[in-house]
Amino acid sequence: MFCKNVAKGRNGIIHYFFTIVFTVLGYFLGQTPMLIAFYFAMNKHNDIGTDALIQFQENPDFSLFHISSNGGLFLMLMIFIFAFIALALSVKYIHRRSVVSLISSSSKIDWKRIFWSTGFWFLLLFVAEIFTFFAYPERYTFRTPDSSFIILFLICIFILPIQTTFEEVFTRGYIFQAVSYNSRNIFLGFLVSIVVFATMHGLNPETVKYGFWPMMSYYISAAILLGLIVIFDDRLELAIGVHTATNLYGALIMTYEGAAMQTGSLFITSDISPVFLAFEIIVLGAIFLYLSSRKYHWNIKNIDWFCKK
Repeated sequence: MFCKNVAKGRNGIIHYFFTIVFTVLGYFLGQTPMLIAFYFAMNKHNDIGTDALIQFQENPDFSLFHISSNGGLFLMLMIFIFAFIALALSVKYIHRRSVVSLISSSSKIDWKRIFWSTGFWFLLLFVAEIFTFFAYPERYTFRTPDSSFIILFLICIFILPIQTTFEEVFTRGYIFQAVSYNSRNIFLGFLVSIVVFATMHGLNPETVKYGFWPMMSYYISAAILLGLIVIFDDRLELAIGVHTATNLYGALIMTYEGAAMQTGSLFITSDISPVFLAFEIIVLGAIFLYLSSRKYHWNIKNIDWFCKK
């Protein structure tokens, strides 16, 4: 079973401590390219003051530093690349486990699962957006794509999935597995993964613009759905696909003011309702869970709820 992959490696408290520390250090080290870019921009342009750093924390608009949205997106994704490398190296050399063991109970990744869930969830988001558009057309602004959209597309296809995969591997792979296995309780692993995921997103700028708890309702709903997918499928690929599709959709098709990642998407909306987004996650998630259960023949009786030895 998925949570039993933990038994393949070393599981002392010291191993978990250093892995988390090195992953966090990798995350902060990944901010170095962005800080260097800010430094050179502030030295090159006299109109950029220290107040731009404060404004950026509230709204991550890279134009404050005369950096394109594509360049800004790349710099932000670098953070997760460094964090992912740190996590992968820590799991390999500290826990003495393969990174694949955080994703699948088998020896290889099921790419068909990732591609199917990415495409299907992307389609569900698109269909739901059509209904929202007809209900509130005044909220949407179409932006004619130019050559920069091609660059955005390439970044989203080849680099952005690293960010979403890292978040899934860390929260619903590493944390979920570790807590479930060592506590012999998959429910506790599920709960802790939700808390970690929500905490990771709690400092996003949209929590300031749209309210902390309203945005938390969205993040928690997403975390619950992704956690349920992992429990029922007993592997991480479907969750990776759903998370990737969500961020791809937000970067390429529809973004909103105050979003953590500001991109040159085809549409931008002036306002969102986090509570409505949470409700949308519940409805679309139910559809996804049902069809996935049919496609992959899920059987609740096969779930090892207490990670028995």
